[in-house]
Parts: sequence; C-alpha cells; structure tokens
Amino acid sequence: MKFYEALDKTLEYYGITAKWLSEQSGLSQQMISQFRKGKQRVYSDSLEAMISSLPLEPQRYLFSLFLGDRVPVFLGMDETELAEIMDDIAEIIRKKTVLRSQSQVSGPQLAAGNWFDRSCLGRSSIG
Repeated sequence: MKFYEALDKTLEYYGITAKWLSEQSGLSQQMISQFRKGKQRVYSDSLEAMISSLPLEPQRYLFSLFLGDRVPVFLGMDETELAEIMDDIAEIIRKKTVLRSQSQVSGPQLAAGNWFDRSCLGRSSIG
C-alpha cells in the first residue's frame, strides 16, 4: 500500500478530517487533501508534520497499513522508538528526492527500493 493510501485510510478510520490535521500540523488543508488522493507530493518535513500531529494510536495504525506484514516489529515500540522510525522514513524520503533530482537512479530501482542501503542511516532500529 502506498503511504498516501495508508494515511487516507487512517484518517477515515479514526474520523480525522483534513481540517483538523491542518490545524494540528500547520499545513494547508488543500495540500493534505491532495496528498490523500495521491495528487500531490509532499516534502519529508511536511510528511513528518502530518505524522507527528496524529495521536499515537492513529500513528500505529498508519504504519501498520503502510508496512503490512512487517508490523509485529513495531507493536511493542514506545513513542521514542516510533519517533526514530519516523526519522528513518523521513531520511529515506529525503534520499529518494535527492537521487530522483540528480537522475542517478531509474524509476524501477526507486520503486523496488534497490538503491537504498540502511547502513547509511547510522541506526539499526529497523530490522
């Protein structure tokens, strides 16, 4: 599942509106709505603002949808550990953005995740 789809399903499930998320995150309601539909890309800092504005349970649900069968790794984590995971995801997005802008990696490589080496994050919190 794509991240914007997971976010959309999470907001629907918890009854969270784009207006509420906009007020909490400081992002525009229109940007959030367009991202939920997959019609707008967001920078990692905007993504982080959306995620961190959500209460903990919706955050967990969001990542469970996004990560699918890899969820058990995250179920026992506290807020600090989840924040580290969010930082790791933001770093991955930043690196993809840089690589995409430099045209160093083809689209299929980006989609398959074959370009990324987690050791460059300096943490081993993800498996």
